[in-house]
Amino acid sequence: MEKTTETIRKILIIILVISILFIALSGHYSFQNIDKLAYVIALGIDVGKDNTLELSIQLSKPSSESSSSSSSSSSSGGGASNSTVSSVECSSIESGLNLFNNYISRTINLAHCKVIVISEELASLGISEYIYTLNNNVEVSSHANLIISKCSAKEFLDFSDPVLETLTSRYYEIAPTSSEYTGFIQNVTLIEFFNSYIDSFKEPVAILGSKNDSSSYDGSTSDSAKDTINKDASYTAGKTPISSDQQVEDMGLAVFHNDKLVGELTGLETICHLIFSNDLTNCNISIPNPLGDSKKLDVNLKLCKNTKNSVSIINGTPYISSKVCVNIKIVSTTENADYFTDDNVKLIEETCNKYLKDIMLSYLYKTSILYNADIDGFGKYAVKYFSTVQDWEDYNWLNMYKHATFDVEVDSTLKSGYTFM
Repeated sequence: MEKTTETIRKILIIILVISILFIALSGHYSFQNIDKLAYVIALGIDVGKDNTLELSIQLSKPSSESSSSSSSSSSSGGGASNSTVSSVECSSIESGLNLFNNYISRTINLAHCKVIVISEELASLGISEYIYTLNNNVEVSSHANLIISKCSAKEFLDFSDPVLETLTSRYYEIAPTSSEYTGFIQNVTLIEFFNSYIDSFKEPVAILGSKNDSSSYDGSTSDSAKDTINKDASYTAGKTPISSDQQVEDMGLAVFHNDKLVGELTGLETICHLIFSNDLTNCNISIPNPLGDSKKLDVNLKLCKNTKNSVSIINGTPYISSKVCVNIKIVSTTENADYFTDDNVKLIEETCNKYLKDIMLSYLYKTSILYNADIDGFGKYAVKYFSTVQDWEDYNWLNMYKHATFDVEVDSTLKSGYTFM
């Protein structure tokens, strides 16, 4: 009898499981069907002219439409053939998306949004409201990249016309990875910006982008570039001498104090930031050539171990010291170069140490005095001096950072050259 009851119970459980699976897998065709969704690959936010915001969306076209005539352009007249850009004046992000839902015959879906582009004008007013809104939206990926555009966000989307990629979404996905081999940008995501914003130890940064406009290039670089050794690394987005049609470029970082944009970093300054925050993979820079056979020496630079940062509180103000250890490899050379004698190796290493120290100190004082923004997270090394959370909050590290003084020690090791010597 017990065996019969147990058998019946097992049969009933199996029938119940099969029934649940059948109901779950045989759902009717609803409005959430893939054919009725419009996928946003990029979202742009500008200051509105007649309303609070101008919201722009870049939509991916279905493959059948993308493979049609390449002459079909975006609704704004400048986008890639596999996507289309639309804009609307609205009072908030959500209300703007509702207006798009009403206009487009498909439901707007943000699950595949690769980048959030915010204009420089809006960022200078404060963007915490929009960052919270986007993080609160379950469709928006926390790993979407955040770009601050020096042109309008709408223009940025219009000019996003990839040369080597057939899909704009793919272009947005791989573009930030250039940080791994140039150091000119940092791969900043929405969640990383949000975490830095709510942190009491550091300030946030975002990728700095703009449309490429070589016609406006006037040969100028950052004021911090006191010589021409690294002129090619001393540009910001929209200021490079690259000539290209309908392209956008990312170079440098947008610096924030709290939720407001306060300044920007050049490519070279971004490399400094990556060194202090231990995020540098490798990069090429130029240093003065102490041997005199050329004006400068191009080297590949890589951290040989994490930068050691420490903070002391002296008379109430921060004293920050950093020890930087890098390996360098010579990239450029001349016909009669003899770089690898003991004396020349030592001379090159000493020159590299002094040059890196100078540009790093210049960068640090720019972030502290000019921007008052601890984007390197030095605050986490200072919190140990405060016994309670209230003491730390009363000290207000993020506002005291402007009074900091710095000491940087650089230890360079010349490993080799890429040319057989």
